[in-house]
Amino acid sequence: MVRFTYRKLISWTLLAFTLLFLINGFGITKPWLVRSLTFGLLDRALSQQIHFHLWGPFLIVLVLHISYSSGIFRR
Repeated sequence: MVRFTYRKLISWTLLAFTLLFLINGFGITKPWLVRSLTFGLLDRALSQQIHFHLWGPFLIVLVLHISYSSGIFRR
């Protein structure tokens, strides 16, 4: 039961990181669109900074997700 909870937590966290990557990627390539959708909170510089600093946590959660999904942690 505990494993299932960890799998759900990791899956939702990976989804959140992926959505942040998409939003920040659009913020880098189309800053006018993201700036208007976020009411001026995300500009190009902030999107690029968030995009750069999100790589480490994204890769850690991705590796955990793949390892849980492939069955490495099964008994």
